[in-house]
Amino acid sequence: MAASQDYNYATFPTDDDLDYFNAFWELLKSGERAPEVDLLDLVSGEPIALTAITRQGLTIIELGSLT
Repeated sequence: MAASQDYNYATFPTDDDLDYFNAFWELLKSGERAPEVDLLDLVSGEPIALTAITRQGLTIIELGSLT
């Protein structure tokens, strides 16, 4: 795990792929089906399929963060 000083930049890095960054808003829109992925169960430490969670009811997941 990266140290907090490695994550929090004093300035936004300019070496990122700007086309990918600008396309972020088009990757997955509200209401669209999320891709099938395995998530980490923070209690057991075991992987769990996203569908196993969504079958339990309404699920809201943040798939990206622009900080």
